[in-house]
Amino acid sequence: MTKKVIGYFSNWVTLADVENKCEGYTDILFSFWQDPTNGVIGAAEATVSNPEIIQFLKNKNKKCILAAGGEYLNPLNYDPKNYGTALANFAIQHQFDGVDLDIENIAMDSQTIQWLVDTTITVHQVSKEKNYPLQISHAPQAPYFMFNGGYSEIETRTNGIIDYYNIQYYNQGNWEYQSYENYSSLFDEQYNAIKNPTSTQSILKQGVPAHKLIIGKPITPADVNNTGYIPINKFENILNEAIINKVEFGGIMGWKVDSDINGNWGIAISKTMGISKVNIPI
Repeated sequence: MTKKVIGYFSNWVTLADVENKCEGYTDILFSFWQDPTNGVIGAAEATVSNPEIIQFLKNKNKKCILAAGGEYLNPLNYDPKNYGTALANFAIQHQFDGVDLDIENIAMDSQTIQWLVDTTITVHQVSKEKNYPLQISHAPQAPYFMFNGGYSEIETRTNGIIDYYNIQYYNQGNWEYQSYENYSSLFDEQYNAIKNPTSTQSILKQGVPAHKLIIGKPITPADVNNTGYIPINKFENILNEAIINKVEFGGIMGWKVDSDINGNWGIAISKTMGISKVNIPI
């Protein structure tokens, strides 16, 4: 199974920025499309303003993804079919390869789950109607998999149309394992003798296929507000341990590519995943 190395651009980005940083990544996500009323901001707006960015990445066989939502936006007041239709049409209009639903600050209750299911299905339907296949991903924080009826239910109710999950592994609560800064907290079902329901092994047992599990980490300490950052050398060792132990997962995601000097983080992860043999500049 070929693994992905995915990166989020957040702020305004130029073609030169993308050329300098993209080498190690298979998929580049541009944040954010906000909602049907407010349109795009940040890296997403920059990309729409300069179509050469998408064309350059496509020429290098990299996927260009439009990220929707974000940390400070909660679009659940929009009708999900209207939201999903507008998102899909915008992505198709500007020739993105897919959309990523980064919906945060939500309670994983039945109403939220229904909204996410309906939005996802709508994006898929519009994609089929327009004969323009859109890759669909979600970017849940890891604890959204630990609640009864959380993202594992969304996976079931969308009948497999979600291509992957960019799981944000950083501290979201008071549980001991949620620093997500070592091998056990990311991969093992038990951590210090307590149940670890958000590890990749636990999520697999919830019925989510291994190739859809993307482990997301901040690229620098400045990219996270609390715990969860792992220096690249230590992170490579953790990933190598997972590979040696034959743990199945779909790849790695980093935020933000804005912080990835010369794309070195992406290149290092790509080499660890066995995707790239590009050398990191000295």
